[in-house]
Parts: sequence; C-alpha cells; structure tokens
Amino acid sequence: MQKQLIANQALSPSGFVSEAQEFQSVMRNRSIDAKERKRALCLLVNHAGMLKPGETGFEGAGVALKDALCAWLLPE
Repeated sequence: MQKQLIANQALSPSGFVSEAQEFQSVMRNRSIDAKERKRALCLLVNHAGMLKPGETGFEGAGVALKDALCAWLLPE
C-alpha cells in the first residue's frame, strides 16, 4: 500500500496527489479492515504534513487530501 517516508525525505505535490489517488482506490476495497484503513489514513496525513506550501501544485495536493478524506469517511 503506502510506505513510510523518512522525516527529511521530500514529497512533491504531484507525488502526493498520486498517493492520495491510490489511497482512494484502496478505500474502495471492502476487504481491507478498519485498522489497515486507519493506518493508511495516518500515513497519508503524515505525508501531507511534509509538503511545502510554496511549491507549485500545493493547492492541488490540498484538494487531493480533501478527496481522500472523503473517501475514508464515506467509502463506496
């Protein structure tokens, strides 16, 4: 699924958008239990905190995070 990033490892906004889209796909998989869903969400939020606000694409990453959170709260 998702991998843990080291604190000083950079994540580009476009990389985060891809990760958020993958997260949404995972949330549609009903075979994944609540513990694994929570773990995936925690990783995604942690990675969002590593983004730099001045980077190109930051706003798009924010939208991707919102969409991912909605997928977690309201799985299809």
